Amino acid sequence: MTADQVPAGPAPATGPEPAARRTDGLLVAVARMAPLGVQLLATPFVLERLGPGAYAAWALMMTTINLLLTADLGVVGIMQRYHGVARGRADTALGGRITASVLLVLGALLVVVTVAGPWISRGVLAVVTVPEAVRDDAALLFRHAGTLAVLQLVALALSSYLAARSRFVAMAVQSLAARGVLAVGIVVALATGSGLPGLLLASFADAGVAVLAGLVLCRRHLLREVRRPTSRAETRELWAYSWRNQLSAVGFVAQRELDVVLAGILLGTAALASVSAAAPLTAAACLAPTVLLTPVFTSLSVRAGRDPGSLPDAGAEAERGWLRLVLPFAALALGVLPFAAAEWLGPEVDGIAPLTAVLAAGFVLTLAGNARAVVVRAAGRPGIETRSYAVYTVVKVVAGVLLALAGGMFGLAAAGVLASSAALVVLLRGSRGLVTPGGGPGRGAVLGALALALGTAAVSWAVQHVVDGRWTTLACLVVVGVAGGAVAALPLLRSRAGSSDE
Repeated sequence: MTADQVPAGPAPATGPEPAARRTDGLLVAVARMAPLGVQLLATPFVLERLGPGAYAAWALMMTTINLLLTADLGVVGIMQRYHGVARGRADTALGGRITASVLLVLGALLVVVTVAGPWISRGVLAVVTVPEAVRDDAALLFRHAGTLAVLQLVALALSSYLAARSRFVAMAVQSLAARGVLAVGIVVALATGSGLPGLLLASFADAGVAVLAGLVLCRRHLLREVRRPTSRAETRELWAYSWRNQLSAVGFVAQRELDVVLAGILLGTAALASVSAAAPLTAAACLAPTVLLTPVFTSLSVRAGRDPGSLPDAGAEAERGWLRLVLPFAALALGVLPFAAAEWLGPEVDGIAPLTAVLAAGFVLTLAGNARAVVVRAAGRPGIETRSYAVYTVVKVVAGVLLALAGGMFGLAAAGVLASSAALVVLLRGSRGLVTPGGGPGRGAVLGALALALGTAAVSWAVQHVVDGRWTTLACLVVVGVAGGAVAALPLLRSRAGSSDE
């Protein structure tokens, strides 16, 4: 089942056309960003209704779930990649065996984490700072975090199958149905004063609907193609891929969650509340374009199954397009996001604007390398990405502890910049042979992005100091971001207009 074997059957298309791929990317963005989007939209209201202490406990529960989402032995990570390979070979039986094995592992994992719930709760509370007033409710949240995480893993596995089959509309429907239930549950919990237990109930409803919707949308595959697990030889290959993918997944989540974990261990409640509010928001905003790479991953995985020799050129093309998008986006994130985050999160938490600015600098460095990470995954070489994440984690923990003790939450955020830089260097050096060289951004594009960042930052600062009213200021900052995006899009529109005239 190695990716360098060429299928004997008919060769399917290597991927969607550019216009279809953009639509697919938007659908994936909706599906992947909806869970975190609901959490971020709820953040100021949870802060206002429950206070920083209860909010910190809720945010830590979400962080615990995200960390446990990586403890799946890498099985969810293989779903999209190997279903894409099976699709490239027109081998539905292989896809059925992969799904059967994944669901068996997740079923066993669900039993383990449910039984281990009390120990997970005690372990979390032993290392993080939780206000005494909400400690009992926090213990309840952490006790059920593992069960919630594995239910979400089952839903994510089914969603990954849909993505591998290019069923992106169904993928978005599954996510939006569950997130709609989550949003309603949060509103009810806050309106009725049920507090953290009410938010826990909303999370269970979200996970349950996500699993049920996934089962319904994948019913034909589950009923007709899932017959038995993979063979021993197939399992060995899947395991070799999955354990490396597992390590990559731990590093992937470490990029997004280590700030909150380290803040919970090293900093006081006020700083923890600020980091817990700013870090997920900054990560979500800065890394949001990453979801657009899911259709690209599907296309590259199909190509790896059909024609591995063409993968370096396809990877280089994907990376060039990615960098054209990332440069102006990063400029807008650095120029507008810190001021918008401060207005959105409100006065209940301190130091949000400078904290967000430093966090964003690290996240946009990560964003720049995400296309290369997708290429190495599609090539069946996740170990390269794993090494970069290992470097990130070591640098982040060591530098984070030292800088947090010296500079508080701002020092902790600065450690992310160092870690992201080191990880990017390792990723690029390790994957040189997998991508055709050349095609990086020119000096003009870099200078243009720098000018856009400085210009939007200056305008955003002026808006924050001149405009009165939190929501009015936020609306004006949105306008600044939209205007900056329009300016960034002008060169692309002109080049397309010129090419269409030729």
